[in-house]
Amino acid sequence: MANPIGENGTHYRTERYVDQIVPLYKKELNIRADFMKDYEGSPVAGAVQVPVRDTNPAIGNYDVSTGGALSQSATTYLNIAVDTDIFVNELCDGYEAAAVSDDMKAQRLEAGAYALGLNLELKAITELETYGTKENSTTALTNENVYKAIKDSVVAIKKQGIDVKFIKVKVNADVEALLMEDTKFSNSAGSLGAELLRSGVIGKIAGAEVKPSYNMSATTEYMVYATPWCQAGEEFRVGLGFKDLTNEFIGSSALQGRVVPFQKLTKTTACRVKETATVSA
Repeated sequence: MANPIGENGTHYRTERYVDQIVPLYKKELNIRADFMKDYEGSPVAGAVQVPVRDTNPAIGNYDVSTGGALSQSATTYLNIAVDTDIFVNELCDGYEAAAVSDDMKAQRLEAGAYALGLNLELKAITELETYGTKENSTTALTNENVYKAIKDSVVAIKKQGIDVKFIKVKVNADVEALLMEDTKFSNSAGSLGAELLRSGVIGKIAGAEVKPSYNMSATTEYMVYATPWCQAGEEFRVGLGFKDLTNEFIGSSALQGRVVPFQKLTKTTACRVKETATVSA
């Protein structure tokens, strides 16, 4: 058996592991999960093609003697470059993989998976915050106006012909607290089914599901977006797992994983972002 870090002899280990590893408490990841995967091709190839056409065929008046003129259109694809490659490569306590306790392996795997997931979540959030349409209002949100502000954002996306089932609302902790003081929102929460409650939905506004997200930027109060225009994908080059090292870390192992992701908001008007009101000096 390998020795603990700091001991250079060849004696067996004397430490004991606890029966249960303390769980790692983490913020929920629920924005990238809404992104759709309509792309063609493989991210590891360097680029993917995402269909972005949202126009309908031309309509004309038919003449029974001459027929109708033939129209033509094509599906437009957006070429998205995949130029990010992220990884985990964490030395595991100076022990070979077989010497690490099962509880610690489970915790490290969970932590590694969450770290990768959080990185992808933040990339998706940044994409929406950067390229989404900013709300013009500079009025600070209160428990009197928060419901209407979000409703107006939802309606603005609905007017583009987007079915409400594809519209998602994410709010930060402060806006969540304001909504809890609004009677209309509280009433909507009372009509939710058990499945929606289990999935983290706290209510509906203008028919759109509302969930809290605590990973958005400090300046973002809420985001409303339509999922068909939020595209993402990821593929593992190396699956997350433990690997014995063969370099200068003799008799050691590392938690390793490598993934190739992409995320893209393909239509800027399909996302609306409300930022914190700027207070004039």
